Amino acid sequence: MSNKKNKETLEALKVLNNHDDNDDKYFDRVRLVIHLKQRMAERGITQMELSEKAGVRQATISQLSRGHIERLHVPSIEKIAQALELDDITQLITLELESEIMNAANPFDIEY
Repeated sequence: MSNKKNKETLEALKVLNNHDDNDDKYFDRVRLVIHLKQRMAERGITQMELSEKAGVRQATISQLSRGHIERLHVPSIEKIAQALELDDITQLITLELESEIMNAANPFDIEY
């Protein structure tokens, strides 16, 4: 895991641990981000190919690659990581502060 990702993950966990229910409007939520689409593109593999290699339904691969996550089935994530030959789970899943995700989506700080 890179030092930057380590630091960001630790900061996100500190925010979670120090959360006060009265501070909701100031609370920067932590979001689970799946990087499956990027890992598949790097390897030039399709959803169907990954599905067959990992033994996971193609619909599951599709949902994860689009970021549609209500709950994660850990054995499926493990199979996907193994099929992609990942040795660091943060190559597939990271915790990121919502503000950082929004900053990345709005690099010029345009206010709406």
